[in-house]
Amino acid sequence: MNWRNDAYRSVLQVGDVDIGAIYPPVGRGHLWRWRIWVTVSGHPSSGRDRNEAQAKTHVERRFRAFLNAAGLAPAGGDA
Repeated sequence: MNWRNDAYRSVLQVGDVDIGAIYPPVGRGHLWRWRIWVTVSGHPSSGRDRNEAQAKTHVERRFRAFLNAAGLAPAGGDA
């Protein structure tokens, strides 16, 4: 799993597939927003955390849950 920095967000990528993203706080907000597209349910999921590390952990944890539910294993120990 790799985090790619775009202009306004960081995107979690596995191979060439975008899995989810985190967005820094804007305006007076102090929460990092996160969104994941590849989930166990097949429906996107999103939330907010106090800092960047917590937001990244949330996205990574939900992607690992997807891998487990699908009976898949990451290639090369990436995840």
